Amino acid sequence: MASIQHVYRRGHIFWWRRVYYSSHTKPIDVRLSLGTPDRLQARNRGAVLTASYDRVVTMLNEKIREGRGLTERALQAIAKAMYGERLAEVCTEQRATPYDAEYHSATNRAFIDYFQRLTSLGGHMSFLPEEKKKLEAEGWPNQRIADLQTIIALRETKGVSPIRREEIDRHIAAAGFEVDDRWRWAVELALYPAYRDVYADAEQQLRSLVHPVDMAVSSPRSSAVLAPANDIAAPAVVAVSNVPDDWMRCGPIEAAERMIAETPRLLDHRRDGKRAKDSVGEQTLRQIRWAATLLQKSLAPGTPLWKVTKADILTLDGYFDKLPIHYGKSPRDRVPEQTLAEAVKLAVEDVASGKLQADEIGFSTGTTNKHFNKLAQIHTFMRSHVDAAPVIDFALFTTEIDENEREARKRYTREQGEAIFKLAPWTGCAGTRDRLKPGNSVIHDGLFFVLLLVWYTGARREELCKLMLEDVEERHGIHYLLIRETETGRIKNRSARRVVVVADELVRLGFVSYVDAMRAAGERLLFPELVPGGTTKRKLGDVFYKMWWIYIAPMIPDLKRGQAMHAARHMVSDELKDQEVFLEFRNDHLGHRGKGGEGETRYPSAASL
Repeated sequence: MASIQHVYRRGHIFWWRRVYYSSHTKPIDVRLSLGTPDRLQARNRGAVLTASYDRVVTMLNEKIREGRGLTERALQAIAKAMYGERLAEVCTEQRATPYDAEYHSATNRAFIDYFQRLTSLGGHMSFLPEEKKKLEAEGWPNQRIADLQTIIALRETKGVSPIRREEIDRHIAAAGFEVDDRWRWAVELALYPAYRDVYADAEQQLRSLVHPVDMAVSSPRSSAVLAPANDIAAPAVVAVSNVPDDWMRCGPIEAAERMIAETPRLLDHRRDGKRAKDSVGEQTLRQIRWAATLLQKSLAPGTPLWKVTKADILTLDGYFDKLPIHYGKSPRDRVPEQTLAEAVKLAVEDVASGKLQADEIGFSTGTTNKHFNKLAQIHTFMRSHVDAAPVIDFALFTTEIDENEREARKRYTREQGEAIFKLAPWTGCAGTRDRLKPGNSVIHDGLFFVLLLVWYTGARREELCKLMLEDVEERHGIHYLLIRETETGRIKNRSARRVVVVADELVRLGFVSYVDAMRAAGERLLFPELVPGGTTKRKLGDVFYKMWWIYIAPMIPDLKRGQAMHAARHMVSDELKDQEVFLEFRNDHLGHRGKGGEGETRYPSAASL
């Protein structure tokens, strides 16, 4: 609230907020509940917290300075992650060219020696004649010494190193530390033994790949060391695949990010500018990224997108029938390291233990169609850069949904509506701390009015939740809402810009009085408690969904899968049609385009008897 410094209201409870900026960390958004709906108490408690803020900042700075070092546990975690990435990369490339097994084996052994030397010396050092004499005295063959010298010389004379700084920087940043030379050096030291083990394990995998060929007795050629599976050139692979270097190791997730970064309509910086209407929404970007993640989870670790074949997509399609319908909602599901095979195994266990019902397994046709359509976009983008990639017709994996458009969406029944508004938030709750428990308090806020507005206007959830007080107007004694683009968000399309009259029943229930009270309190938003916290890109309608709807939905009788808040919009369309309201009026009220649009085909059901 403007009149109380650092204090704002979320619902009927006041909160205190300060954003702490430090050169050591990213901004920290500190929010504390003041635990009171009383304005005077909130003012006093907020003043106490504000007065103590300087002491808290001093303590935070001291703690940050004390704890900014990379711990050994963090270093080992980074080394382990980079070990897994490099091993998958090396093994994948060596499997792709098994006819070069002799060269790969020589390369593996040379890098084992190279990283063991770095481990023993604690860093890089020139190869001096005294070291060569020492190795000869220990019985090293001349070829083995020459291979080691070649790798050392490549770094010293050409600046080509198997240790990639950009990978180290990426992992340091992911661990939450500022990237600088101190942490780069600490991570590199931890990588020496880890990368030594990578090539030892890769050699073991190679032997099993080419069995029964005995690689131990083959005589590698000295030039083989120039073709390792890393930054040091790999001409054999490039000659076979004709794949650009920057796409050689690019997986589905990275390819999706490249497509987003290079496609004008997907550019992130447009969504808050004057060209916002020309770009796609955050939901579309999430769908693109999730489809890419699902594909990557189904592939062998390290598989680049250009190597994906129709057989791989068939495998993914098979997983879609075995995954839970809500897969991806839990943070556990979105961890890239969890494969789809592991997710399917967990789903089987959950069904066996009763945590999941059998009918909750398997994606719907609409969901899989959406995933394959997004993957088709990503794959087409990749093929525009990689001619050697195989052509995959993703349309073969989509299925036409055989149902009438009018039946595609579920509508609320009158009985369901009555059940909703007989719940505690509308007939009396226990208080501000327990809104869903019956009691004697009726509290006017977003929970009370949003669902009523949805029911009586048929407007979209986000259109209502993002309303500002200036979007509520009155003319000739008639109150109405302005559905338009404002600083709180966009609208779906040009047809969605409209005026929606406030029903008399909403006026009777106190909506206009609520608006007047919010204006008197100095608010700008109609429902300020729905403002998302922190730096999240979540919309106000999403906050309402997470805060209230997921708890109200289980209380609605006979709620069908697919009956979300949007079902009320279809119900309103049906009611207007049953009352013989002209199509043009329905379109104006619901924000549909003209004749032949959704207002005529998809939304209204067949005329009621």
